[in-house]
Amino acid sequence: MRRMRSSAAFVAAAVVAGGLALATPALADPTPAGTFRQLVGVGSDTTQDVLNALAGDTVNGTGYAATAVKSANGAGIASYDAIEPGTGSTTSTIVTRSGGTAFTRPNGSGNGQKALSASLTGDKFPANGGTSIKGQVDFARSSGGPSTSGSALTYIPMARDAIGVAVRGSALDSLTKQQLFEIYSGSLTELNGQTLHPKIPQDGSGTRKFFLAAIGMSTTPLGANVKVVQENQANAALTEDGALVPFSVGSWIAQNNGVSPDYSKAAAAAGGHLASITLPNDSGATSPVTTVNGKLAPVQAYYENSTFGRDVYNVVPSRAIDPISVFFDKDLYDVFVTSGSHTAELASDSAEKVISAFGFVNEPYNGSVNLQAKHALPGGLEGLSSANTVPAAPALKATVDDAGLKLSWTAPAATPLPLTDYRVTLTDADGAVVAAKDVVATTTSYSFTGLATGTYTATVTGYNIVGGGADATWTGAVKYASTTTATAAPTAYGTTPKVAVTVAGSHGVKPTGKVTVKEGSTTLGTGTLDASGKVTIGLSNHLKVATHALSVSYAGSAGLNASSTTAFLKITKATASVATSAPASVSHTAKAKVTVKVTATGTTPTGTVRIYEGSKVIATGTLSGGKVTVTLPKLAKGKHTLHAFYAGSATVNSKSGANFTIKST
Repeated sequence: MRRMRSSAAFVAAAVVAGGLALATPALADPTPAGTFRQLVGVGSDTTQDVLNALAGDTVNGTGYAATAVKSANGAGIASYDAIEPGTGSTTSTIVTRSGGTAFTRPNGSGNGQKALSASLTGDKFPANGGTSIKGQVDFARSSGGPSTSGSALTYIPMARDAIGVAVRGSALDSLTKQQLFEIYSGSLTELNGQTLHPKIPQDGSGTRKFFLAAIGMSTTPLGANVKVVQENQANAALTEDGALVPFSVGSWIAQNNGVSPDYSKAAAAAGGHLASITLPNDSGATSPVTTVNGKLAPVQAYYENSTFGRDVYNVVPSRAIDPISVFFDKDLYDVFVTSGSHTAELASDSAEKVISAFGFVNEPYNGSVNLQAKHALPGGLEGLSSANTVPAAPALKATVDDAGLKLSWTAPAATPLPLTDYRVTLTDADGAVVAAKDVVATTTSYSFTGLATGTYTATVTGYNIVGGGADATWTGAVKYASTTTATAAPTAYGTTPKVAVTVAGSHGVKPTGKVTVKEGSTTLGTGTLDASGKVTIGLSNHLKVATHALSVSYAGSAGLNASSTTAFLKITKATASVATSAPASVSHTAKAKVTVKVTATGTTPTGTVRIYEGSKVIATGTLSGGKVTVTLPKLAKGKHTLHAFYAGSATVNSKSGANFTIKST
């Protein structure tokens, strides 16, 4: 429960702080002391009271434990006020985790967003003179959208509020946007005879930021007579006639209906009220509130107006509500996100009754994270001391296999903020997401399996706290596996060698297409598979005599990946045939001539021929065109038995011819 504190010391502190009504019951942060809950929120005081109630605490004497919002796992909300309950101090500290670090209480939407950012990055809060609060905050309450572009944070709408102008004095009953611009820029200091005393919420207030944008003063300096007060505290702001201050209409309703702690009833009793505003394109003024059964209630038309109406948000880390992120926080998702069939706990009927009781208007997009619908908003980290940069693209390599794809990559160059994870996404030819996976930063590969054949695009994106960087992409075909086998019988030089190839497809797919045989980078032959997935490829009959390592490659088809194998082909020397032609007789005074012809299949032998008588060489000759005529020496009278011997070559084996005889007379 939220403990009420009313000691004299705190009352005195409240007076010094400037404007807490002494009769107002003070609230504490989650009590008793030492109570911690899982989902810690800080920031806007516009939505702090309704979040306190949704957390199940006691707000202004009413207990909300029965309607406390929790995740499916029982995780609850711990909502810490923008200023210290009971004292109004804006410099006090909070501790949000058991054993956690004490840090300055974030006062307002902007400071809540900075605290959430620092909790993610480990930066100090507030700024460099503060404390490192890594992991101490889970979400920020915000009454306005982001001021830094990016995607690290998601602003999830919870309800509709409006900005009104709380005034004192009848001279300010009705105001226009132009008058408000002139009042706050300092050019209009009196209206309807009343001296004006404009006030503005503290720097970092979402109400202040929204109001100045609404009246066209985003870049226009405030007038010198504009004083700064704590947001949504009319007692401290409406201290004299002619005073006016931007005010959350929801907070005004909740305070004056006794739902929220009272910082405004005394001012209302003294004549303070919300001025009617002439909305753009309207001819008359519209009051932000009406009275129903004695209670203030929102005027729907004012809330829905795009100039003064506004959504209020809960800001969460984008990665924490991404179901495929390694940083996904299901408890945070359960409480805040409405997506598809999943409804945020904050969008339940009981939660929306509480939201309505605090002066807000419930909208059907409570919890929506659909950025295209423009209700949820993306935002960058706020207040970073390090560069707000995202990673470059990793270097990506892809390998296809049987109905699958393996990706591997190297990390991009380092950025000031460390890489935290990679998002791996696979889309089909129509751009539909087939699969997506988030992996931690130390992972540098991922495989997709069981894919249908077709064209896919794979994307790998590096992330840091700021968000996703440049994509590395690959586009190609994913097919089924093929297996190639090949054999080659030993073949003599001069005879055509043949490689018998068989390709088999997986998943019942019949292979079609071409097969190529290479030795090194030289193509030796190609062939087309027949209906049974086979082909025999004939090679050159002049491959050198050696054992050849052949690369046999199947090019693949529409449904099958390429595959290859190695076949070893042994080329042997050709077998020679030796034929001789010689005279039957010769005079012992003459020299006989012997013609030798050497043949081999597919080649014309070259080299040396020797004529032997017994083991003695008596003559030699060199083949030309496979033939040579050898002149023998003079033979002694008598019968001589001779034979020709072919000595062989690099491609043809040696061979002896048959014996022949010559009679010398």
